[in-house]
Amino acid sequence: MGKHAASLKANKSFGRELLSYVIVIFFAVLISVLFRIFFFEPFIVPTPSMETTLMVKDKVIVDKISYKFKGIKRGDIIVFHSPVTEGKDLVKRAIAFEGETLLLGTDGVIYINGKPIDKDYYASNAPPGYTGQTYKIGKNEIFAMGDNRDNSYDSRYFGPIQKTDIFGKVLMIYWPPNRIKFVK
Repeated sequence: MGKHAASLKANKSFGRELLSYVIVIFFAVLISVLFRIFFFEPFIVPTPSMETTLMVKDKVIVDKISYKFKGIKRGDIIVFHSPVTEGKDLVKRAIAFEGETLLLGTDGVIYINGKPIDKDYYASNAPPGYTGQTYKIGKNEIFAMGDNRDNSYDSRYFGPIQKTDIFGKVLMIYWPPNRIKFVK
């Protein structure tokens, strides 16, 4: 009976140790899932609309929590649900906000409430082909544009986006390794 009792004790000890590993793994997975849902999310840049700031297939970290405590600023690179294609997310730069009037001047300058913006983040040396369009940004809306204006499907085409469609701000590029950096 001594061998049998020792064998049962060994099995019980193994079972407890296995259970402790399962519990640790469960909580690690739970914490990482909750962290991803509420705080940070990896995102792959889908289009060339933000080149050269973000390149196609750059892997970035999206900060999902900071906009819950402070507002979106002009120039922030935002990630939002497409207002046109369900299930698709887009990345663009916040340009104009609620109550502002935006003019895309034929001189290639972006005007907000009649004044040129300090930095337009335009990625090309050639002047953009603006045709003098004017947009009045409504309540809880943001006008977003890609830095690569000649190759960006943005608010110029689908209009301002709803703030509620924005789920985060691009914080940093983490892949490929030669492009690791925080983004502005």
